[in-house]
Amino acid sequence: MIFTGAQMKIRRLLAYILDVIPITIFVTAYFWYFQGFNETFTLFIENQRDLAIKAMFLEERNVIRNFASILCIVYFVIFEGSNTKNTLGKSILRIRVEDADGNELTYKQSLSRNIAKFLSILPGGLGLLYPLFNKERLFLHEKISKTRVRKL
Repeated sequence: MIFTGAQMKIRRLLAYILDVIPITIFVTAYFWYFQGFNETFTLFIENQRDLAIKAMFLEERNVIRNFASILCIVYFVIFEGSNTKNTLGKSILRIRVEDADGNELTYKQSLSRNIAKFLSILPGGLGLLYPLFNKERLFLHEKISKTRVRKL
């Protein structure tokens, strides 16, 4: 059975948070302690009006954000397409992603789904409002990739 109510949306959000927090901590620690972002951040905080320092800070921040995004995509694709067929967060909250026919995802389907997630949030997160406007109550990335989330 597909759950489409508020409870399922909360489960999905919590699963996503459980999956993303370790990645965020890892990426932050790596760039802060090993790539010198702590120095750039301190310099930026102390000189917020200096446009050259602001540009340097924004450039490094974008590198970090892009690295974290790629790492998230790799994580989700590997776990959703592998033998486990689930991420850690989804396993804890007892939900899983499957294709429109109820089959387990392949790596290709998982890649399609996770790239579509980023496309959903790009225009101001409007793709996340998509369930309000379709009778299946699917998110835009689910509609694009022909996937859905079910409770185990």
